[in-house]
Amino acid sequence: MKRIIFWIAGLSVVFGSILIILMWPSTGLRYLFPDKQFHYQAFRTLGHAPYGGALPGEVMSLIPRITDDESWKREWSSMAGKCEVMAEKSSDPVSKGNDLLRASNYFRAAEFFIPPYGENLKAKRELHRKSIMAFQNALLNLGIRHHIDRISWKNSSMLVYYFPGNQRKPVVFIHGGFDSTNEESYFFAGAALVARGYPVVMFEGPGQSSMIREFGVRFTPRWQEPVGKIIDYMASAHPELATRKIILVGISLGGLLAGRAAAYEKRIVGVVLFGAPYDMMATALFQMPSAVRWLYSQNMKGTINTVISWKTRWDRGLRWGLNNGMWTIGGDTPFDMVNAFEAYNLKDVHDKVLCHVLCIYGKKDIYTSDEKQMALFNNSFKNAASYTIKIFSEEDGAAEHCQIGSTEQSSQAIIEWMQEHFR
Repeated sequence: MKRIIFWIAGLSVVFGSILIILMWPSTGLRYLFPDKQFHYQAFRTLGHAPYGGALPGEVMSLIPRITDDESWKREWSSMAGKCEVMAEKSSDPVSKGNDLLRASNYFRAAEFFIPPYGENLKAKRELHRKSIMAFQNALLNLGIRHHIDRISWKNSSMLVYYFPGNQRKPVVFIHGGFDSTNEESYFFAGAALVARGYPVVMFEGPGQSSMIREFGVRFTPRWQEPVGKIIDYMASAHPELATRKIILVGISLGGLLAGRAAAYEKRIVGVVLFGAPYDMMATALFQMPSAVRWLYSQNMKGTINTVISWKTRWDRGLRWGLNNGMWTIGGDTPFDMVNAFEAYNLKDVHDKVLCHVLCIYGKKDIYTSDEKQMALFNNSFKNAASYTIKIFSEEDGAAEHCQIGSTEQSSQAIIEWMQEHFR
């Protein structure tokens, strides 16, 4: 009997060891969290390290203390606060600036999973304001040449950062997407372009940053309107930009919006669809279980609302996407929100885009890695001056959404594309 017990125990150790070895690559090496939303958002924040948005040690130190949305907010806020204290104590302006850049990005991360309603919205606003203040103070301490403008938009205003550069180069306008902030655009691509001497204009539009948090202004599929307003203002306020070639870079959903803007705003000579979905409704349905997609095809509104409301209790990604979509796009129910996404696509505009187009795509994109959407991209923009699709694979180390973790690769792709077409 003892031999049998010993034998079973031995097998348990062996099989247990094998199981650990088999599981290790997916839990200890490849992913920061088992939850894919926590992983991506933490990796996103860590991925901004090359241009000062994070330190790996700081990020890795807080990961073990995060177990739910509340601890997520607490730990990122705490680390942001520690960076502010370090900045305050430092007599070196460069150290101050670097500390504040990280604080800005950590405050952005802290806000991410907070629901956008009631008292929670106040918390989102406060963290967002802290992120903006830290970013702007960082630029001052680091001595980075810039101008800050506010451009009126109906009953709100759009915050704009302008970084003057080599006036012989085209000016690059950059904006975020479904959830990124204006300040985060600096880490995604702005800093890389500034470092290479490009004039850069980073701006927020309807549905983004302070426009949604402070003014409640939702997205518009008529993205050419805010873009046109920004271009007009910058050419007037900064005359050196009036004759510059204009490149528009849109990040994530912003890439789709940038494509829509380029179809109508003919001053744009080049547009970059950076991690863009082709069809936002298809992207939203892609995130949902196949049963929900079938229910939607059958127009079963009540059932869909019930099923999704139930599933959001334990599906963090669905819960966050639903909250953010209803807040920034519209719709009083999940079904209505998906319907509201219908206007956000490239199907009705891609053939109107006449400028040069660069599409950047990641094979492991958890939001848009859909073969159907890739097929649509492959068969679009037939009338563009040129059309380039850059696909990053897992082997490149840049296959995540918007090349998080390897954004220097995406920046290099953008810069090489501009050098080819806009000398």
